[in-house]
Amino acid sequence: MKKYLPIAASVLLLAACSEKPGYKITGTVSNNDLNGKYVYLYEYGVKDAAPLDSALVQNGAFALKGTQNAPALRTLRFSEEVVEPVRVAPGENAPFMATFVLENGKLAVVLDSTSTVSGTPENDAQKELQAKIKDLRSGIDKLVADMKSGDENLIKQAEAKYEEIDRKITEAVVNYILTHTDKQSAAKNLYDFRYNISEEQQNEIISKADSSFKSVPGISYMIDHLNVLKKVAVGQKFTDFEMPDAKGEMHKLSEYVGNGKVVLIDFWASWCPPCRAEMPNLVKAYKDYKGKGFDIVGISLDSKADAWAKGVKDLNITWTQLSDLKGWQNGGAALYGVNSIPHTVLVDKDGTIIAKNLHGQELEDKIKEVLK
Repeated sequence: MKKYLPIAASVLLLAACSEKPGYKITGTVSNNDLNGKYVYLYEYGVKDAAPLDSALVQNGAFALKGTQNAPALRTLRFSEEVVEPVRVAPGENAPFMATFVLENGKLAVVLDSTSTVSGTPENDAQKELQAKIKDLRSGIDKLVADMKSGDENLIKQAEAKYEEIDRKITEAVVNYILTHTDKQSAAKNLYDFRYNISEEQQNEIISKADSSFKSVPGISYMIDHLNVLKKVAVGQKFTDFEMPDAKGEMHKLSEYVGNGKVVLIDFWASWCPPCRAEMPNLVKAYKDYKGKGFDIVGISLDSKADAWAKGVKDLNITWTQLSDLKGWQNGGAALYGVNSIPHTVLVDKDGTIIAKNLHGQELEDKIKEVLK
């Protein structure tokens, strides 16, 4: 028998070496009501996709295994049907749902109110970032309550603290992304935090990102959007377009802009609370400077003519108003890369864009400066 042992050992070694590397997901679920339910594995960001795999939850646990040729973003969720995404803060998973990087190795998944994935370097790094964000957000609920208190001093203090927390979170996320521009988890963070990260920082990140990063759903949209913004950046000439007024008569933006006046292009909507809050400042600026070479052109992202008309009347708007009543599909908004409102573009007398998104006192100071 002894003479066969080396041969048997060699066979076992060969078998072990020939085994393909794969992944094994070990999951726990904190909700007992989900026992007996299936959890499904999906490709991230693909609409109407069929599940790639599924596992039955038994005694609060489930397992999945397979082989992954290259790291890729995947989502674990309980619904096999298409569902509306749950609204969560950027950087967080929806309850009992997790988006993570599926790669070969041993992965530990915890599906609960926040959900985490760990076990491989990229997922561990993402989990660490999630924990940092969660820690920074720990006092947010109290600050929100303070901002609703009615106490002016308390509101100001809470707003300042809220902005500081938001700044620290964005800083942490940007640092993570810039350190992982070859990782898909970083790309997802960029997309999730796209409204927090500045245009300049987004361009820097994209310039350093590899093809895997850029292949993540949503990133191609961001690249296209950044290219649009470059065309209407400060220092560029304004982009002309044509749009109807409330009577249906067509007007070109160039009828008002680039003709010797300093003009504010104001993208707004009657249903937008921040727009309505800012409007008294615009009414004052228009009243104070319209006779000194200043004008405003409002571009409404309303979709209903009566709501638009009521907003104009209620807010005492007396300057030119244009809208194609297409809401967020507004043609002018698309040309100027508008994805949030209010959005303002200040254009000098010769049609050069000189500032964007100035409000309140900042806007008035700039108007004074350029009208000198």
